[in-house]
Amino acid sequence: MLTELLIQEFPDREIFVTDASPQMLEVCKKNIERSELLTNNVHFDILDVNDFTPGERKYGLVIGNFVAHWFKDTSIGLQNLSEELKHGGIILTSFPGNHSFPNWYEYCLELGLPHTANPLPDVEEVLVKLSMNDVQIDYYENDLYQEFEQPIDFFRHLKRIGSHTSKLDKSLSYKQFRMLVNHWKRNSKGVTKIKWHVVYLAGKKG
Repeated sequence: MLTELLIQEFPDREIFVTDASPQMLEVCKKNIERSELLTNNVHFDILDVNDFTPGERKYGLVIGNFVAHWFKDTSIGLQNLSEELKHGGIILTSFPGNHSFPNWYEYCLELGLPHTANPLPDVEEVLVKLSMNDVQIDYYENDLYQEFEQPIDFFRHLKRIGSHTSKLDKSLSYKQFRMLVNHWKRNSKGVTKIKWHVVYLAGKKG
């Protein structure tokens, strides 16, 4: 778990663990307690980046793993968080970019079905907006692939990791979903291969 690794790496630093969900914060706190890493230096705050206004608190490091794509606007969310950095402070984040899951889009297009995947960040837009905030940016993009026995297993995986929640006001009917899954399966040649286009971004406050 990322939070536990940070506590171990920086035992004498104040660490603020944040999430928009009180339930998720409580789960994180219990995990840290079980690992016997909870100290007075570890704080838990509810923070919804979608309603966040930069304040007086300044951080040396802001880090988030596969979180930024849930912001209403990833570019603005990361821009606001970068304003909380001290001079020379660093922001580190990773998120799936908008070139993920191309076959999902293609099969929906072929069938004339709505594409219900959540929109993912455009890395160029994110870079431009962050650079306007006096942040020196370095980034790396990588395509990672997962294989599933059949398409339905991919959708079950999204649900299992909590990525099935839709930010869009549209969905497929049961009949449409079965049509998509069956069409995808016929075109998969025995294995359902899923591409995640992952963006790793590092920024330093100038």
